[in-house]
Amino acid sequence: MLKAGAKRSAGAFWRPGEPAVIAASLVSDGETIFEIGETVTCPLSKTELQRLATSGPEATETFETALAEALSRLPSEIVGIGGAEMMGRGGPNPDFNGAVLAEVLDRPIATDFADADLRLGGAGAPLGASLAHALARMDPAKGPLLLLDIDSATTRAIYADPALKADKDGALLAFEAGPGLPSFTDTGAGGSADETALDLLLADPHFLRLAPKSAQPDAFAAYLDHLATLAPEDAEATALAAIALSLVTGLDLLPKAPRRALVFGPARHEPRLISALTEALECPVPPAEEAGIPGCALHALACAHLAVRAMRGLPTSFPGTTGVRTAVGGASLSRPGQLA
Repeated sequence: MLKAGAKRSAGAFWRPGEPAVIAASLVSDGETIFEIGETVTCPLSKTELQRLATSGPEATETFETALAEALSRLPSEIVGIGGAEMMGRGGPNPDFNGAVLAEVLDRPIATDFADADLRLGGAGAPLGASLAHALARMDPAKGPLLLLDIDSATTRAIYADPALKADKDGALLAFEAGPGLPSFTDTGAGGSADETALDLLLADPHFLRLAPKSAQPDAFAAYLDHLATLAPEDAEATALAAIALSLVTGLDLLPKAPRRALVFGPARHEPRLISALTEALECPVPPAEEAGIPGCALHALACAHLAVRAMRGLPTSFPGTTGVRTAVGGASLSRPGQLA
């Protein structure tokens, strides 16, 4: 039996080009997470990916089918769906009809979480901050949490202080900290970080800007160009050092020093990175799985959590995370029975 006010929700996330739709579930009242449920990964075939790369009815039908397949495998009272806009990166998702999915799944569908934020001057992303705050609240005695989402292109950070309500100043801060971790093969050769590359990184104007902030399309170009000239073993060592250095620089933006961190995204599987981050941040920095959270499903979980917050009228984005003028909530909600 669920606690009063709690909802079992599911979220689905797909970023254009990714080989699968990921869905995840949780039980939450929009502020407290009572349970993190199952995660479902639905691979997309080469043909499906080709269709999704186009526009028009075929792409829409393919996307709706993939979403329905993933979400139908998870019990829920409400569903949230998001894509690349959750992160502020990547191309747009194919169109889909929320009313169709609500009918197929026989449950309400929440989408378009960024709209209200954009109307009030926000960047529309990132939209996972309320999830980060709820995760921090699962063990508030451990203090402020730094949630890290690291892929091959970017390192994203969300700071959450469980001692404050999510809409209070200093409770949440989000920013792109620096470059990500390119796909290297571990050479085992013990390369050295290149100081010239790291100097070029820190000279980037991105590090002079205050949070919240997203990296410009040409950010870190000089660093990346120099990285490409290095021997593989030195490029690996430099990329690892660059992420740690970016985050150490980003600590100056935070209201308090984080006392713990969790790593999501593909880079969480890299033990050398985990070691470098633990040393640089001077706090525990485990992969998300060590805290019982699926590290591949950050954005799907965020969609599930946002759906509950939107249903309850709670804020879904905040000045410290998107630059919006004031904390704001909202989403488009489709319910079963709306189709003519």
